[in-house]
Amino acid sequence: MPLSRREFISLSAATSAAFALFGWGCAGEAPDADSPRLPSLGGAPDSHEGRVVAAFVDTIVPGRHRDPKSTPGALDVGAAAMFFDPELPALALVPLLVTFLDGGANRLFDADFDALKPAQRDAVVEDALAGFPPMEFAVQLAKLAYFSSAGGQEALLYPGANRGYREDPDFTFGVALTREITRDGNLD
Repeated sequence: MPLSRREFISLSAATSAAFALFGWGCAGEAPDADSPRLPSLGGAPDSHEGRVVAAFVDTIVPGRHRDPKSTPGALDVGAAAMFFDPELPALALVPLLVTFLDGGANRLFDADFDALKPAQRDAVVEDALAGFPPMEFAVQLAKLAYFSSAGGQEALLYPGANRGYREDPDFTFGVALTREITRDGNLD
């Protein structure tokens, strides 16, 4: 049965959260926040490209495994999956993003991007933003994927879509605020 993007992201977020909870709950301690190891790939495929994109979105919006208040991050809500959605333009840019991030990581730290510690990944992303302006698109896509998800909205205490002011009796949508007094619209 095919899943919609929304169902896929919701399912991948719930699955990754369940695996993270099961894996860490048994150990009795939180993982090392400075470790390059990610708790999940956030819906990205288990490949080099998937691991790099997952590390990238975790760098842009860090997740529960690095947040002292356990606020869900990009991996927790499945933001990495958006980069691999065939219906979105980001999929065509994934190889360029991975090449650029790995190139910067190899130049600065002699390792691939997904093998770096979070502070090192921050440095690579900052360097990439300074040297490659289109990198801002990838940063914005990672933020969009996070903030448009239910988990991201919940973390911000955003109540979600509403009907606006149309049914609020204190506002006058659809009701004239003034009336014309003369035929040409001027007041007497």
